[in-house]
Amino acid sequence: MADRVVLCALDNRDLSRIFDKALRGEGYRVVMVHDGEQAVRAIDESEPDLLLLDISLAKRDGFEVVGFARKKAAEGEKPLPVVLLSDSRISPHYQERADSLGVERLLAKPVPLDGLLAHVGAILKPEASARQVERARREKPAARASGRSRGGKAMAGSFSEIPFPRLLHQLHGGRATGVLMVSNGRKRKAIELREGVPIAIKSNMVQECLGNILVRNGTLDEEQQQESLARLKRGEGLQGEILVAMELVDEDTITRALRDQASEKLFEIFEWEQGSFRLERGGQIMRANAIALNSSPANLILEGVRHRYPISAVDHFLATHKGHFITPAKNAFHRFQEIHLDEEEQSLVDQLDGLHPLEKYATASASTRRALFGLIATGMFKLQKQKGAGTGKRVNAPGNAAPRSETLLRAEVAELAQSLRGKTHFEVLGVSQLCGEDELEAAYSELARRAHPDRFQTVSLAVREMAAEVLERINAAYETLRDKRERQQYLLELQMGERRIQEDSATKRALSAEASFQKGQDLVQRRDYESALLEFGRALEGKPEDGEYHAHYGWCLYLCNQDSPTMVEEAIEHVKRGASLAGDREKPFLFLGRLCKVVGKVEAAERMFTRAVQIQPECVEALRELRLINLRREKSKGLIGRLLRR
Repeated sequence: MADRVVLCALDNRDLSRIFDKALRGEGYRVVMVHDGEQAVRAIDESEPDLLLLDISLAKRDGFEVVGFARKKAAEGEKPLPVVLLSDSRISPHYQERADSLGVERLLAKPVPLDGLLAHVGAILKPEASARQVERARREKPAARASGRSRGGKAMAGSFSEIPFPRLLHQLHGGRATGVLMVSNGRKRKAIELREGVPIAIKSNMVQECLGNILVRNGTLDEEQQQESLARLKRGEGLQGEILVAMELVDEDTITRALRDQASEKLFEIFEWEQGSFRLERGGQIMRANAIALNSSPANLILEGVRHRYPISAVDHFLATHKGHFITPAKNAFHRFQEIHLDEEEQSLVDQLDGLHPLEKYATASASTRRALFGLIATGMFKLQKQKGAGTGKRVNAPGNAAPRSETLLRAEVAELAQSLRGKTHFEVLGVSQLCGEDELEAAYSELARRAHPDRFQTVSLAVREMAAEVLERINAAYETLRDKRERQQYLLELQMGERRIQEDSATKRALSAEASFQKGQDLVQRRDYESALLEFGRALEGKPEDGEYHAHYGWCLYLCNQDSPTMVEEAIEHVKRGASLAGDREKPFLFLGRLCKVVGKVEAAERMFTRAVQIQPECVEALRELRLINLRREKSKGLIGRLLRR
């Protein structure tokens, strides 16, 4: 496979570097260009085995490049395989053009990194098949004891190529799952990503350990810190629990300190002007700080740029791109990220319509320059060489409302999905058939924000998938109605009765499964365990690979059959299955810990409760269970229990 050449033509240079490193990590040779004219020349010079092209290339678009490749091919020669990438939804017009040119894959950006590699592999590797593409989309990383990869290739680079804020954005867009290792001199950190969202972090920096943070904020003195470290070295436990056992802090203080510690570990990286990175796809970190998921990756990036990113690096970026114009992103995934702007930033956003060159802001205040760079780094705005090609639409921040609970988010996405069933495109967006551009844009913007994946990153995989399907449905309606030709065709088909809303059976099953799951949770609260078990069973029938459904079914099975050893064993197997499928959720480990206690495996129970707290430091039930184990141990043996080290 080493002689396989991929010609990659992308206009986004950060994304180009990510794709280049990922493809090289898979063993391909990569030729990277950035416009259609360069792509045409490279086809002649490099004799590629596959073309990976943006549709919206400058000078010649992706379709024109493919047309050139088709004309160039000798008669009878096998067509050069092509993967085309679109900045927006795949419209019927795009699909027709792609089919007429014999394009193998037509994908909408942002493309999950593993999915892209699977598509390329399915085309270029003789032993690959379409099943690998589906597996890459659905497969979840297995739990591991370190930050090592579970078989995926690593991709590496430096911050001089891709600065840390822009790297985080590209990994978020690529739904990267794994461990991002970063280093700067002697500093080493590991960030665990789930679908591009940072969820945990670990550092080798002594000043970032929990005890030192508590000393700096005045909670501990140096003598108390040293005593806790001495106990840690003697193996009496892990530092958080040792400090609680010493009665120096309580659980609430530890929880707040752990949250502050995780933030400091992450934001400190924004200060690095030099450094390197390595992404181990598919790995996990054990004994790491959980990062609170009440803020989107876009917010994390903007916050890091606001307060920690060197202003010299901001100014270097602005000077390098001073001839470019800044305009709102077209892709809904980037454009409608959940982000909170202050008044000054919102005022700046209102000006960014593609009509002003970047150099206009070179002498603006430092906060404005930082905000400008942050908005570009998050992908909400993009740079272009031509003037006036932006949307001209206002981008509103969602405000600073408190994060909604998981229960409310689950109910919201289920209600939204239900409300779109069987609807025409006009009904989906809530507009009339005669609606104008502004009315259509306003309706679409509101719905797209409500369904954006950022809002649902704290809920289960099943709910996140449902939200993604809802957003795709909204995008499909918008893209059809905003194009005058497509709207007229759609209206004609509606009038002739040829267009029927074909609901995806998988979506219906997922919606029904989630409704049953929510009913089951309500019934457990009312202690109606038999009825709850039936609902959890229905949820599993609709979504058999959902880990949370397995875990709740198993726990409820135990509650219904506490005196039956056989049923208890079956319950444990279900919860174990849930933990393996949903290794990023705390409830399966909480339930597994409780069941381990039931069968007398106290040490195993302690490990499970510890894992639950590692995933979610505010899991009060797991903290309470660990405290009880510790109290019993002190009473019987006089020893301190163990909890996670941060």
